[in-house]
Amino acid sequence: MADIVFCADDFTGASDTLATLARGGKSARLYLSPPCLSDHPEIKGLDAIGVATSLRAETVENGIRHMDDLVAGLGTAGGKIHHFKVCSTFDSAPDTGNIAQVADRFAKGINAGWQAIIGGQPSLGRYCLFGNLFAAAGDGNIHRIDRHPVMRDHPVTPMKEADLRRHLGAQGWPDIGLIDVTMIRRGLLFLTTEIRKRLAAGEKQTLFDVGEHHDLEIIGLAFRAIAADTNILCVGASSVAQILTATNGKTALQPTEPTARQTRRTGPVLAFAGSRSSLTAQQVAATRLCEKVEINPADLIDDTRFAHKVETCRDMLLGNRHVLATLGDDAAHGIGGHELARASARFIAAVLSQAPVGFLAIAGGDTSSLAVLELPIDSLSFVTDFDRGVPVIRAHSTNPQLDGLEMILKGGQMGSADIFDRVVSRIENPHRS
Repeated sequence: MADIVFCADDFTGASDTLATLARGGKSARLYLSPPCLSDHPEIKGLDAIGVATSLRAETVENGIRHMDDLVAGLGTAGGKIHHFKVCSTFDSAPDTGNIAQVADRFAKGINAGWQAIIGGQPSLGRYCLFGNLFAAAGDGNIHRIDRHPVMRDHPVTPMKEADLRRHLGAQGWPDIGLIDVTMIRRGLLFLTTEIRKRLAAGEKQTLFDVGEHHDLEIIGLAFRAIAADTNILCVGASSVAQILTATNGKTALQPTEPTARQTRRTGPVLAFAGSRSSLTAQQVAATRLCEKVEINPADLIDDTRFAHKVETCRDMLLGNRHVLATLGDDAAHGIGGHELARASARFIAAVLSQAPVGFLAIAGGDTSSLAVLELPIDSLSFVTDFDRGVPVIRAHSTNPQLDGLEMILKGGQMGSADIFDRVVSRIENPHRS
């Protein structure tokens, strides 16, 4: 049985957690549903098993039902500590991507009496101090999350509250405790004793500040002690995976040098920019090595226009031309964010069914999640680090057109300005990372 079991609420975060575990020396595989031994004999040799979902984009009712379907498999996969992977910016809402109520179902299913919320991930520029979340923007400047230039205006789940206790309280956790940075830095013995006091008093959810890497190391050691007699559900970003892969109090922090690579597929790049973030807009504008195809939202809901855009991209790819399809910013389409992401996912799947590609790149958390779910992919494995928070992953499928396909799935606020051109360079210069 695996030592580490995680369930991610989207695919961009799931791929980052997969990379973090691999970086920490763990053999790991990411599945699209809880794997069973008869269908996936490889799980016997894995240290970590993950399941990627689209929970972040789902209504609270659908999210609860989805987790109820997942949790039986998650509970039998192993592990004393389970991880509910959420976005490092915690963007969510009571009615969409509800973290608290879905995590409650996860905890109940694995008999976890305590939910530990890890508030920061310094390796991605995410910090939680006295319960308030801060995040670096694309220019490196750090903002309180409710003033972050991207996250305050997220089209589906804008972050209007920086205090994570208030933010998650509105989703169903009104009594979250806080272990702040001053407590953590009093050392392991104090922290472990404080946690045990909280548990004895009946505290069910506790938020942990994270201001620097060493905070994660201390928290990780404390959790190992607590897990000896308590099932724990950790809620947070890939910083939880850093905690769980710690050895001798040291966590796997930064991207590694590229590992030895298997033979890569040949063929053009298909990239799709579904995120509306300002950073993604900069990345699209900076792209010089792909031919751009603008997709208006109306193109995705009209069958004739949909087919025409698919054919346009297909013909370009069959001509060995790299394609960057970009979702237009027409605000008058009247299509909901989740519906638009789902339509984008169907578009990506339609193009891939008609044209083999050498690499797939998707910008947008919801779009990435739904696109992979549209494809006949069984699981995903880590290949190498590509950008901060953006690893290269490989698809495993019984479909030969998809098996071995490398891809990046990135959130709208992730990646350097030239990320799409770097993807093309990876294909055209196979001896580079």
